[in-house]
Amino acid sequence: MRCSESFWSGSRHPQNGSAALLRRVIFPAALPQTLVGLRISLGVAWLVIVAAEMIAVTSGLGYLIIDSRNAGKRYDLVIAGMLIIGVIGLVLDYAIRRLEKWKSVRWGFSKE
Repeated sequence: MRCSESFWSGSRHPQNGSAALLRRVIFPAALPQTLVGLRISLGVAWLVIVAAEMIAVTSGLGYLIIDSRNAGKRYDLVIAGMLIIGVIGLVLDYAIRRLEKWKSVRWGFSKE
């Protein structure tokens, strides 16, 4: 992560200690990239949780899908479980996207 030179020059004030430098320069500069990483890792974590439920657990949405498929060909429950997994994934992604639109974070994303 690189901060713009204007941030560093603006932070070089005698009253700014290391705590103020962290709070006013380093954390705001790192926040946009941190939120992107959080968004990606949240999607991967959701995928892994559902996959683990399909393999080794006796409860959860993944188990519902596998059990419905195997124990009685209840494809309506399979589709319902898939839709619920998708909706939860969309809600998680939407929540992180809303965080990215906050005024204190929005400056870090380019319009490209």
